[in-house]
Amino acid sequence: MKFAALAVLVGIAVAFQATLTSVSQRTIGPTALVAISGLTTAIAAAGVYPFLARPEFTARAVGFAAASGVLGAFILGGIAYSAGQTGVARTLSLVIASQLIVSLVLDSIGVFGADGQDFSPLTVLGVALILVGGVLVVRY
Repeated sequence: MKFAALAVLVGIAVAFQATLTSVSQRTIGPTALVAISGLTTAIAAAGVYPFLARPEFTARAVGFAAASGVLGAFILGGIAYSAGQTGVARTLSLVIASQLIVSLVLDSIGVFGADGQDFSPLTVLGVALILVGGVLVVRY
């Protein structure tokens, strides 16, 4: 249950972040926005790092973290630009729909060492319904 509450809070934060990034990118542009956001993220991480367990740094883990950072910059810039053009709800509808489709595939094949996850026909139906909702938000 704690994970569900956290996921809901993250979803709320994503909606606010998309709105804030959309507004700021209109003035400073996507490149400056991603740079400022990345710097802010680094400062926040440095602030909490002393209070966390010390992880073991491996080349593989650092590589994954670096790739994640590049993807994060692309995601932030892409959402900021798209939301500024078409609105936050339309942008996030497409982002969420595509995330779900790719997530089902990644979960089922167990990418990057994760155990493969089976999904049921009801899971596929749930994703299909979310896709239909996304189409309705984008078109109307």
